[in-house]
Amino acid sequence: MGIFDAKKISTQEHLDIEDIRDDLVILKTGKVSLVIETTSLNFDLLDSKEQDAKIYGFASFLNSIRFPIQIVIRTQRTDIAKYIGLLEDYKRKSGSESIMQQVSIYQDFINNLTEATQILDKRFFTVIPTTITTEVDSNSLKQLFGKQKRIVNVQQIIEKAKEELYPKRDAIIKQYANMGVAARQLTTDELIKLYYSVYEPDKTGIEVLNIRENDVEAGLVRG
Repeated sequence: MGIFDAKKISTQEHLDIEDIRDDLVILKTGKVSLVIETTSLNFDLLDSKEQDAKIYGFASFLNSIRFPIQIVIRTQRTDIAKYIGLLEDYKRKSGSESIMQQVSIYQDFINNLTEATQILDKRFFTVIPTTITTEVDSNSLKQLFGKQKRIVNVQQIIEKAKEELYPKRDAIIKQYANMGVAARQLTTDELIKLYYSVYEPDKTGIEVLNIRENDVEAGLVRG
């Protein structure tokens, strides 16, 4: 087998992400993105005047933005295995027959509910990309040996991106707060978990996954 054997090519080489560092996503093009997660509003529970106010407020929010953003809604089927396990532990530790019986009835209810109806979890994100082009330095020598070109001035790109993205982030979070929506920037660990769940959607227990930089061997996150 040659050095270009497809089996030896890392999955990461097919992704657009070069690195995740300092709570930012660095793409292979040199662009950098910042991801904000927001809470949601139960729109159906509002009266008509409140609904109109929220709609006008959101329209004003969009019209006030002078830079590109991307709003992403991610829907996943809720994994109740962990919750059922916690109920089972509580049942064993209770020591009361009546409590054990009540918990068992509740477990059956949850299982029957999820079998008949898909319980979906929605998460809401706002992505802010850089618009200022930063020159990318890469190690082209590796290409001679069949390696993919890698960015070598990542830290310099990050520092310039922070100068552009942080004021935009603060403005977006303030605008969301005016609409009664809480917003915060995702951390490095949270970004890794998010993209892991995107590219490995069949994995279970992703919500309790605890990845640290030293645990990632593929170079997606480097210290």
